[in-house]
Amino acid sequence: MMKEEIVLAGAGWLGKPLALRLKEVGYSVRVIGRSPEKQAEFKSLGLAYQVVDYEQLPKLKHEKLMICLPPCEHYLRIIQNILNAVHPSFALFTSSTSVYAQTAGSVNENSVCEGNPLLVEAEKLILNGPPTGAVLRLGGLIGPERNPAKHFSGKSNLSNGLAPVNLIHQSDILRFVELILQQNLSGIHNVVHPFHPARKSYYEQECLALGLDPCYFLPEGDGKVVDGSKLTRALNTEYLHPIVSQGRFG
Repeated sequence: MMKEEIVLAGAGWLGKPLALRLKEVGYSVRVIGRSPEKQAEFKSLGLAYQVVDYEQLPKLKHEKLMICLPPCEHYLRIIQNILNAVHPSFALFTSSTSVYAQTAGSVNENSVCEGNPLLVEAEKLILNGPPTGAVLRLGGLIGPERNPAKHFSGKSNLSNGLAPVNLIHQSDILRFVELILQQNLSGIHNVVHPFHPARKSYYEQECLALGLDPCYFLPEGDGKVVDGSKLTRALNTEYLHPIVSQGRFG
């Protein structure tokens, strides 16, 4: 049986483990990126890595495409170039919950997007281009070698201590992407763990749990709670990986 092929643009903290996960479950994965240094690394992992110039892409026609590129110079043009080169029937794009404004209250996929305008325009390219498009609005990323608590460690008088966190663990993202590709699930979906403690309590306890220098937030501010339940209902699953480092939170 012929393996289903997928092009993955972007091979960073999220793209690399995604490529490995998709290879493990049976996809023929072609990673494209601008870094020649990554070619040998990906070859050692059994993955095809093609060095490309996003301004002059060769034809890469595949049925499925995933774009995991962070915003950069000429971002919208690059995304359009990738879509034109791959010409997929299904495209998946990792966006961010930063598309929502920093207002207080709950937001979902139907809320007005008054945040990051570049990502909003990038989402439109995905949703209006291929026959089927899906957008994942990811919360703050945590996982191997990545925890925002490290950024706050040792700092005091940090603002917005009462604002809720909107986080997602890498492991859940990998699992959701696998299911989305299997089902060709389209549309916009928030990917955010349903646990939303205040930044003050969460990061102060995370610093302790990770053995870092403590941080101290001011007990003020507010912010949005991003509802990520639409995706789990559509996939008939749950968020499985906790966003706390160890033990019970409280």
